[in-house]
Amino acid sequence: MAAIISVTSGCVSAPASPSEQGESEASAPPPGTTAPESQNTDIIASSTSTTTDLGADLQIDIYTLERLDNQLLRLNIGVTNKSAEDFYIGYGLSDTSSENSGSQITLIDGENQQRYLSQKQADGSCFCNSIEGDIAAGETENLWVIYPEPPRDLESMTVTTPLTPPILDVPISSSSEAVENSSLAAPEIVGLTNISDSLEGDNTGRTETSEEVSIILSSDVLFETNSSELTSEAESIIEQVAQEIDDSNSPTVSIDGHADNTGDDSINIPLSQERAESVEASLSELITGSSVEFNVEGHGSADPIADNGTEEGRERNRRVSVTFEK
Repeated sequence: MAAIISVTSGCVSAPASPSEQGESEASAPPPGTTAPESQNTDIIASSTSTTTDLGADLQIDIYTLERLDNQLLRLNIGVTNKSAEDFYIGYGLSDTSSENSGSQITLIDGENQQRYLSQKQADGSCFCNSIEGDIAAGETENLWVIYPEPPRDLESMTVTTPLTPPILDVPISSSSEAVENSSLAAPEIVGLTNISDSLEGDNTGRTETSEEVSIILSSDVLFETNSSELTSEAESIIEQVAQEIDDSNSPTVSIDGHADNTGDDSINIPLSQERAESVEASLSELITGSSVEFNVEGHGSADPIADNGTEEGRERNRRVSVTFEK
């Protein structure tokens, strides 16, 4: 029986020795907020970009992941531009409401299979700071992001960023500092979906032979109805698939989109193709191997794996499969 793919697999460089770091100007905190004090710049973990033009010349360093004294967690990081040109990070680590911030950096509790999203304020903005303008060539800018506090017995978490492979086993320290904010939104903690050797539950699972692995991803988990845009829940699933592809060193990956028999091929074939392309686009950003070739195809309702005469069967037939060599 195949083992469950653990989301806490990934590639990260060994901790670096402390180095001289630049300081960024923290954006002015909102009313009712106490901004954090100057952070420790000893580096406990690092990773480099796999999804920007700078490649390894853009480095993200973890300084601390610390429990605060008011049931919040704070991540302190440095973003270093090791290239010869200034670099504008823009929305590389953030959503569209918090430009130049780390709002899209998430934390994973592997023990309890939960993902922690950055803490939002009541107005929907990130409880975090932002970089002022470009990151100058050879300089480091510092970012901090607040999260809900995980269970007290949890000792480490995985840090995931849109620009780098997951950064594993980042230790959680404690701080006596409290960062106050009088207008916080409800914390966002979402469950992770494990990919096992069974299609029970959410119709996401895997099969394998002695030569290849095929991971079946439920379209109902990856996409909203009639949409080819990946949902937030899809993020952790795609990360798991990308990590297994990296571990396999497979030179080719086949991605096939499938639909049920609702509607006709004029709708089903383009939609299944677009969904397969969305999965390919996400995987290509996460896979660290540079020589992987993707074969992408949408099949519409042509290849059912279950009875389209039942709702359960139609749910199983709405899928994207990712196949690669072991």
